[in-house]
Amino acid sequence: MWRTQTWWVYLCAGLALLLFLAAAEVFILNQWRQVLEVHERRSALKEELLRLRRLASDIDNGFRGYVLMRQRIFLAPMLSAEEALPLSLERLIGMAETPPSLHGRAQVLKRRLEELVNTKRRLVRKVDEGEHEEVLAYLRNGDGVALARILTAAFDDLEDKIERQFPPAQFSHLEIPKLVAVRAGVVVLGVLIVQSLLGAFPVARRHET
Repeated sequence: MWRTQTWWVYLCAGLALLLFLAAAEVFILNQWRQVLEVHERRSALKEELLRLRRLASDIDNGFRGYVLMRQRIFLAPMLSAEEALPLSLERLIGMAETPPSLHGRAQVLKRRLEELVNTKRRLVRKVDEGEHEEVLAYLRNGDGVALARILTAAFDDLEDKIERQFPPAQFSHLEIPKLVAVRAGVVVLGVLIVQSLLGAFPVARRHET
């Protein structure tokens, strides 16, 4: 009787510890997965935003070079950027679906970039049609600078929203020690549970004798 009772105590204690550690491990891994997913999303958004900034710069610089030098070779960066822009915007909009505030800012940026492309295309056609002075007046009056400032504000607004939505502190190296500490605490708690179960064994033995 005493041996059977001993066996059951150890079995129950072992099973309880295994179940407890398994549940705790699932919780820890799930937390770590969520942190990594959010970190990857933040990095992908910022990378795509940087790519769009470069494309917008290529469009503006290519246009200025063409207007000033009147050589179509300067349009190459602009045309290449215009070709790459829709796909890059599609990726950004897809990654910024949630929350709605982030999605709204991404849509604003999309409209500003489309305005940039349409404006530069219209002005290039004017140069091709011989209306060069009108285009130069556009540059001298600062209309291009005003458009660039509006676009920069849209970029900065979206980037600021990304920073606030996914703060860098959330992904610091301190997260790893935190999870390690949680895991160590789980092990200690599991050992205490086993000890409490085994504490019933001497009592059972005294009753048996």
